[in-house]
Parts: sequence; C-alpha cells; structure tokens
Amino acid sequence: MIKLLLVEDNVVDAQLTQDLLAEWSMDRFEITHASVLADGLARLSRDRFDVVLLDLSLPDTHGLATVTQVLATSPDVPVVVLSGHDDHPLALQALQHGAQDYLVKGEGGTEFLARSVIYAIERKKAQERLTYFAQHDPLTGLINRALFRDRLVHAMARSKRKDQPLAVMLLDLDRFKAVNDTLGHDIGDQLLKEVATRLMECVREVDTVARLGGDEFTAILEGISGEEDVLVVAKRIVESIGTPFHIGPHRISIGVSIGITLYPSDDEDFDELLRHADKAMYAAKQQGGGRFQFHSPAGHAPSDVPAPLP
Repeated sequence: MIKLLLVEDNVVDAQLTQDLLAEWSMDRFEITHASVLADGLARLSRDRFDVVLLDLSLPDTHGLATVTQVLATSPDVPVVVLSGHDDHPLALQALQHGAQDYLVKGEGGTEFLARSVIYAIERKKAQERLTYFAQHDPLTGLINRALFRDRLVHAMARSKRKDQPLAVMLLDLDRFKAVNDTLGHDIGDQLLKEVATRLMECVREVDTVARLGGDEFTAILEGISGEEDVLVVAKRIVESIGTPFHIGPHRISIGVSIGITLYPSDDEDFDELLRHADKAMYAAKQQGGGRFQFHSPAGHAPSDVPAPLP
C-alpha cells in the first residue's frame, strides 16, 4: 500500500488523478486529498506519507516556494510536481529545489502516472542511501570526518548564540595495533564496532560521536555548563573502554587516551580546535594512556585523570 498525499485545488484534476491511480493493478494507492497547501502541510506533519503529488498553483501559494515548504515540513518524502504547463525550465528548477519528478496534467495514462510515482519513491530512497554512505563510516555506522566537520561548525555557532560552552574530544585507542597484529584485522574491525557502541552509550542523544579513521574517534558535547560536565562523560568513556571486550573466544583489554578542549574558552577555528584536542590527547597517551587531559590555555596547568584498572 502506497500512501499518497495529493495537493490539488482543481476538483476535476484531483478526481482524474485519483481515478487513474485507482486503475493501476500492481500496487494499491491510498490517496489523501488536500485542496490547499496549509491543509497538506498539516497532514504531512501529522501523518506518514510515501509520496506527495503537488500542484504548484494553489490558492495559498504559487511556484517553487510550494516545493520548498513541503520539503521543509517533511524532507524525507519524495515530491512529484503536477503542472498544467509543459515548462522545461520550470521543470529543471523544480528538480533543483528537491522534487523527484515533474509531470504535466493530462499527459500519459494510468501506467505513466503510477510508474512515475513509484520511480520517484525509489529515486528518493537511492538518494538517501547515497547521502548516508557519503556521511557515515561504513564499518561502525558513526558519522565520518566530513559530516563531523559540518556538525562542529554548526555547534560552534550555536554555542556562541546561546552563550553555552561545548567540548571537543579526540579519542585514540590504546594497544589497538597489537590487537590487529596478533588477532587479525577481522577481530580488529569487530572491536572497533564494539567501541563505537560503547561510546554512543556514554553520551547523550544531543551529542555527536564520529570516527575520523583507523582507531581515532571524536565527540562533540553540546549544552554543557562547564568542565565538570565533561569530566563525568570522560570518566565514563575511560571506564567503559577500559572494561575488557569479549569477541568470540577472545578477551581483549585496551584503553583510550582522550584530549579535550572547551569552546569558546578555546576560541579558535575548527582546525585549531582539533589540533588543541589532538595535542592534549598525545599528552595523555605519553603519560601511559587510559586517561584524559584538557587542553590548557597559556598559564594554566593541564588536568588529567588515570583510567581505572580493567
């Protein structure tokens, strides 16, 4: 069953569209009709739909802004534009604004319309898969370096706007190379997956955890009150990663070295923040690992905490 929202103010056109889709025998369409955009947006915010058939000329809106408003309300739903005019430039603009297809009313029969709707749904799914793989680490499912950069830039802007600090953590696993060397890369990959799971359990839903590559991870903690909030999370991570992992017949003990910097106390750009966190992380690793250390501005002594014994 395909749940379709038809946003069309012309009663004759709306009935024709519904009649055509009712004749399609391969998939059943459950059609909800809205005659104005406001009603369509209300239904989108309330119910789940697989696709939207959208007229661009409605009593309460007109043109490409119609597509923009629908996608702003429900960005995951594919939109197929219905138009009374075969306007090639407008069709291209509609696609550029996020629509999956542009159809001219009255052209084509049942099969043409139904296939266009179904293909639009599949194109949207393919687009979402490509976007996901471009932004996530294929092994752990965490976000990758590219999306992490975008998240941190936006988090820094929110931090300044709300006058709330944030913490950037850089995490490097201790003794991970030995696992790969002695047990093999398959076990190493399984270990990285388990590490990712434990890291996600140590932070809040509003926080961000990413894998930068190899055995290096990073995290953004937003909406914190200060260093004490970060201490709680850092201790939790050190203890969690320091607890032995059981992968198949193997009991694996590793640790984690964490470098932390606070923004906007450390009022630098993206790259400099990461360099400061990286410097603090290496300082923690040089002290034996299994601990965290804050990046300290000039004149302040660094703070670090050893890991609990596994």
